[in-house]
Parts: sequence; C-alpha cells; structure tokens
Amino acid sequence: MHHSEPVPFNDAVPSAPGAVPAALPFNEQQRLDALHGYRVLDTAPEQAYDDLTTLAAAVCGTPVALISLVDVQRQWFKARRGLEPNETARDLAFCAHAILTPDRVFEVPDARLDDRFATNPLVTGEPHVRFYAGTPLLTPQGLPIGTVCVIDHVPRQLDDTQRSALESLARQVVAQLELRRVVSDLEVDSLTDGLTALWNRRYFDRRLKEEWMRHARSGKPLALLMVDLDHFKRVNDTHGHPAGDAVLAKAAEVLRTSVRQTDVVTRFGGEEFAIILPETDADNAVRVGLKIREAFHTTHWPQCTVTASMGVSAAAPVPGANPLALVAQADRALYRAKETGRDRVERFAGWQ
Repeated sequence: MHHSEPVPFNDAVPSAPGAVPAALPFNEQQRLDALHGYRVLDTAPEQAYDDLTTLAAAVCGTPVALISLVDVQRQWFKARRGLEPNETARDLAFCAHAILTPDRVFEVPDARLDDRFATNPLVTGEPHVRFYAGTPLLTPQGLPIGTVCVIDHVPRQLDDTQRSALESLARQVVAQLELRRVVSDLEVDSLTDGLTALWNRRYFDRRLKEEWMRHARSGKPLALLMVDLDHFKRVNDTHGHPAGDAVLAKAAEVLRTSVRQTDVVTRFGGEEFAIILPETDADNAVRVGLKIREAFHTTHWPQCTVTASMGVSAAAPVPGANPLALVAQADRALYRAKETGRDRVERFAGWQ
C-alpha cells in the first residue's frame, strides 16, 4: 500500500497564481504523522467512503461532495462526487483553511466575495466554486487530517440541520479510518511470529509467491536462504525452554541486522528461518550466508555459543513455474550443510 512521506515544510511548492494559501496549523507535523499513519492516501475507491459523500451531497443539496485529506503539498480525495480530479494543490484547497478551525464547520457563502478565495483558480475557473462548507475530520487525538466538504456553483448557506449532519458524517469517516487501521493491525498480527517479531510462515508463502511473479516479469534472479540453528534441542534440554526462546529471539535479531531492508526474514518454523533475497543470484546469496555465519560467531549469546547451517537456492523465475521448488532446493542444500559438519553455507548443486 503506497502512502506519502512527510517532507520538510520549507520544501513546499510555490503558490499557484491567484491562490491565497492557508497558514500551516500549529501542530502540522503531528497532524501529518496522524494522516500518514492511516495509510489511506492513494488507495483505491471504497464503497463505504463513496456512500458518505453521496449522503453529504443529498443532505446538503449540493452537486459536489468530497472526503478530502490534506497532505504536505496537496489535498487528495478519498471519495468524490461531482468532481473529476482526485487531488489538487494544497495552496488551492479550501479544506486547508477549514482544518485551521477544527472545532466548527468552515463555511464560505460566496467565494467571490471572500478575499481568501476571490482570485483562487478554482473560483475564477473550473469548477467555479461559489459555496463551500467543510467539517474537519478529527482523529481521536483531536488532529484535523482533512474534511468532509460540500461545494455548490451558486452562493448559499447551510441550515443548522445540514451543519449537524455534516459533522455526523465527518465522525463516520474517522470511524471508518479507525476501523481500517484496526483491520490492518490485525492482519499484521496474523502474519507475525509472536516470539521473534519476524514474519511467519503464512507471510512467507504469500511473499514468495509475489516475489516469484515479480521476478518472472523482470527476469531478475531470486534467491532463498534457509537457516537452521545447530543442535537447538540441546539448548532446550540443557538450559530450559525460556533459554531456547531467548536464543531464537537473538538469532532473529542477528538475521534481521545482517541483511538488506528489502530482504524478507521469516521464521519458517521451530528453529528454522527462511530469508527471501530479491534480485540476488546464488553467488551473492552464498555471500549473505557467510556474512550471517560470521555474525553468529561474533554475537554474544546468553547461555551458549550458537551456530547455524544454511542452504542456498536461486533461480531466474519463469511464469507458471512453482516457486516452492526454490524451497525444496534450499532445503536440500541445508540438509547437505548439516550432513557435512554444520556451521556451513551450502548452495543447491543437484539432488544427488
């Protein structure tokens, strides 16, 4: 899921001709952090949000209704009714003014008569904004991340019932965003190993399939490194299961800090780990394994020295082939590493 990253405020683009940009809120960085935390920017349309803009337009009797999120240099519309673009520059945004007064509906009865908007290109040209009303979207921490807003092409005002309804709809938008966050967190929990905080086998299976398809399109190699802690049963038998758990957590830390951020480190099961190495051939995957072996040697372990055996496989993926073949090959190489003395890195060299 793509989302915008915060950038320094002094990197803002120059104002569009005729626009009077809104001042930055006093808590701009916290506000942006809250917005980006929802990971909703640039996501696909969703019925739940579209329905809320339909209700906003119906209740307020306007041709245009938007759910607008005010980002660093733009306002982006999670849902829109009656307007074609899905974003505009922030310095043109009425909503950037609305978030400055987060405790009330921001209303502009006739933009042509308001010094802040009279020369705004959205007023002097398409879509010819005359009336605007926006209710800030307030996070549970009270941070305004955008608005539910309605727009008309003729001057007018809302009545008290319409203002109240717009405020209710804003609360519903935030409720949807919070629900989205909870669901996302639950999914992450279901894909994470509780002891090591690494991705689990379920995530490994999903990610290997994705990487295989991606590399089949690009033609670049894909490697897999299987890692098995040597004589791990002895650790549990000699020092107890809590000590074994500590070793697993430490091993996960060693693996995580020995590879690139783009590599995918997972707990495959028990004392076995699997590392997906995108855009890596067999020779470089072996080098990664040797680096990990050295890291195991130089790590201070809590109870006893720990080493690992590793098996490497690599392929130039082709469409339609089974990515699990890569697992089988790496597993065979791992077996060979254990068979020939452990604390070794072996690459797949055939089934014999």
